[in-house]
Order: sequence, then C-alpha cells, then structure tokens
Amino acid sequence: MESGDVPDAVDAGADAGTALVAALVAVRDRFHAFLPAALADEPDALHQLRTNVRRLRSVLAAYGAVLDDAVVTGLRRRLRELGHELGTVRDLEVRVQVAESALVDADEAGRFTSAAERDRIRGILIDDEQAAHDRAHARFVERQRLPRAVERLEELDRVLGAPPFTERAARDATAELGKLLDREAGRAARRASRLPAEPSLEELHDLRKASRRLRYAAEAVTEPPVEAFGARARALADAGDDIHDVLGDHRDELLFAEHLRRAAAHAAHAGDPAEVLHHLAADADARAAAHLAKLSDAADELGKAASAWHSHRPH
Repeated sequence: MESGDVPDAVDAGADAGTALVAALVAVRDRFHAFLPAALADEPDALHQLRTNVRRLRSVLAAYGAVLDDAVVTGLRRRLRELGHELGTVRDLEVRVQVAESALVDADEAGRFTSAAERDRIRGILIDDEQAAHDRAHARFVERQRLPRAVERLEELDRVLGAPPFTERAARDATAELGKLLDREAGRAARRASRLPAEPSLEELHDLRKASRRLRYAAEAVTEPPVEAFGARARALADAGDDIHDVLGDHRDELLFAEHLRRAAAHAAHAGDPAEVLHHLAADADARAAAHLAKLSDAADELGKAASAWHSHRPH
C-alpha cells in the first residue's frame, strides 16, 4: 500500500497493512465527526467520542504488530491521556443517568417519606452532580484548545498518512489479522476461565478491558471498510460486548453505591437525614449483584466463540 492511499473498501486478498490502516482511518473519521458535538455537550456525543478513542487504542493494541512498536506505544499513550480527559466528564454523566433511574425505582418502591425528601435527594444526586459535570465539561473543552491536544490529533493523522509498517504488513490480511485476532480471543477467554469464585474488582476490571478490546478488534475486521471475516468473528465481538456490558453495569452500580454512602456521611455530618441514602446504596448493591450473576453465562459464550474462532480461522 502506498503511503496515505486508503481504500473505501478492502478487497479480498488485501495485505494486512492496507486493511489495518483502512480500519483505523474509519474510526479516526468517526472521532472527528463526533468531536464538535462532544465539545458542545450534545446528547451522547461525548460517550461516542470516548468510545472511538477506545476503539483506536484497542485496534492499535490488537493489530499493532503490523506497525512499528515504538510508534504504536507512543500513540496509544497519547490516546490514553485523551481517554482519561473524556472519562472524567463521562463518569459524571453516567452517575447522573444511574441516579435518574435509581430515583424512579425508589419512588415506585415507596422509599421516600415525602415529596420534599424526594426533592432533597434529587438535589444531592442529580442537580449537584449535573453542575459538577458541567464544570468538568468546560475544563475538557479548554484542554482541547491546548497545543498538546492539537498535537495529539496531528500525530494520529501523521501515523495514518505515512504508516510505519513492519514486514508483517505485506502479508495476507485474512491470515495475519486472523492470527492476531485469535491472540485477542484467547487472551480474553483465559481471563474469563481463570476467574475465581469470588473475583476481586481488579480481576473483573482486567476481564472487562480484555473483552472490550476483543470486541473492538473483531468489529474492526467485520465491518466496513474491512469486512474480512464473517459470523465467527462477529460472535467474538458479541461475546466481548456482552461481558463488557455486564461488568460495566456492575461497576456503575458499585460506584453509585459508594457515592451514595459518601453523600450519606456528608448529610449526617450536616445534621440532615441520611437513612434514605443508605437504603438507596443497598438497592444499588443489589443491582450490582444481579448484573454480576450474568457473568458466568457470558463467560461461557466467550469461551465457545474463542474456541470456534481458533478452530476455523484462516491460516
């Protein structure tokens, strides 16, 4: 592939370098499409922007052997920095969304003794957090104007415009990328199969990251412009997505429960009633446990999908 020559669609028989750069350019372009809306804080835009940063990092990690290792490492580090900036805002956004749903459930369950209590709790869990989100978003926008942020995106464009290929880039895309996808599938499946009966939060977090990377790696080679693989690779993406969703929902509820208990402590210190906040925290813990109960089935499906891919992938 000539430097900067990115096809609209990758044909069968393409080399690994052509396929990888086409996949990365597609994600880069989606990132730029969402950037203005995210800076304007339009609904779901920041979430989509963060997702595409994660896609870029995951695809680089999964198929990085096709490119120079030092370049990939440096680019992933700078994208991780951007991901952290986005995460600060997105975590607050998610907390508000979780709180909205939790307050609806609590209201239906009769948790509040009065409308005044409900409004007081809403002020703590939603109004105050929304204000914190707005401040964090304003800081995020300011950071994107800094030279470091501009250089970060320019570096991504430079790498994709003149890819630093290794010798593996000239190999057949289906064989080479299939082999690298197999490595990602095995990595995620092993993490899932080795979880103890009572996994730590760190172990669950590691599995979530591995499953997310597998999902994005598989989607990169099953969706336009790189439709190199079919149903078995899509099954890997689906299995990774299921585990990521289960553990993401689990994490969101645990973090919300921690937030509720901190809010209860602050309320008690101020002499305000805190009992309802403790009840809401217990409800969040229960929802977290319900999400985690789905992990075993999701892990089994991941193992099956990884085994099917390993047995039938192109060589």
